[in-house]
Amino acid sequence: MNPEFLQIVFRSVFLVVGLTQTFGAPVVVAEVPSLYPTDYVYRDVEGNPLPFQDTPSILEALRSGKVVESRVMSRGVASNLKLTLEHRGVRFHAVLRMIDVTEKEETGSLRMVVKYRDTYIFEAAAFELNELLGIGRIPPTTLRRVDGVPGSIQIWMEGMTPEDIMLEEGRLQPPNRELWWRQKGVMWVFDALVANTDRNQGNLLIDEDWNLWFIDHTRAFRETSVLFGADELKLCERGLWNALQNTSDDAIHERLEPYLTSEELKKLFLRKKKLIKHIEKRIRKKGEEKVLYSLSL
Repeated sequence: MNPEFLQIVFRSVFLVVGLTQTFGAPVVVAEVPSLYPTDYVYRDVEGNPLPFQDTPSILEALRSGKVVESRVMSRGVASNLKLTLEHRGVRFHAVLRMIDVTEKEETGSLRMVVKYRDTYIFEAAAFELNELLGIGRIPPTTLRRVDGVPGSIQIWMEGMTPEDIMLEEGRLQPPNRELWWRQKGVMWVFDALVANTDRNQGNLLIDEDWNLWFIDHTRAFRETSVLFGADELKLCERGLWNALQNTSDDAIHERLEPYLTSEELKKLFLRKKKLIKHIEKRIRKKGEEKVLYSLSL
C-alpha cells in the first residue's frame, strides 16, 4: 500500500477547520477517520501527485495559495471560477464559489412564503459535517477572499467526470452496480440530513475507481425541520448509522457554528433527530439486517 493512500485514509491527527464567517483564525479540532476511504490522489495542473495529500495541508494551500489564473467555469453557476493556485512552488486547480443570495419561495398546501439562502458558505459547512461524520466524500473546502470578495474554495478533483456527462456519453456503466447504489444510499441520507434540495447528476463526480464524490451544496441547510425524501430512505449504511447516533449536537454545533445561523443549526438538529427516529422505525419493522448495510462488499 503506497504512502499517499495511507495519508488519505488516516490523514492527520488534527484538522484545521472552523474559519469564522469573517474569516478569522481557524480552530483546531480532532479528526474523524474516514468510513469510506479511497485511493484517490490529489494532483497538480500537469497531472502529477501533489506533494501534500493530507486534508489540513490541502486546506492551508487553498487558503494561502497565490492565485495565478482565474476563469469563469463553463458549467454550473455563472459566478463560479476555476482558479489556478500556486503553493510551495506547485500549481493546482480549485473552484471558487461566491454566490450569496436570499430567495423566497412558496411551500406547502397553504402556499406559505419562506426564505432560503443560496450561499457559498454552505459548501464549507457541508464539507465539515461530512468530515465530522466520517463520510469523506466531499472534496476539501474552506473559506477565502479573492480580490476582496468572500467565497468558498474547493480543490479541483482532477480526472473525475460528472455523472450527467458519463450518462450523455453512454459511459455510465459501473462495474459493480450493488456497490454503486450503496454509495448513492450514503448520499441520500446525507442530503436528507442537510436538507439539500439541489442534488442532481451534474453535482456528482465519479473517479476512475467508480467512487462517488459530492459537490455543490450552496442550497443545503434549509431552515426547515422537514426530512426531504424520507419516504425513499429505506436503508442506511452501518457506519453512517453509528456516526449519526454517536455524534452529539454539541459536537456538530462546535464544528458548524462558524458557518450556520442559530436557526439553521436548530433545524439541522431537528432533522437529525427525525432521521434517527425514521431509521429506528425501519429497523423495528423490517429488522436490522434488512435496513443496515455495509458499503464494502
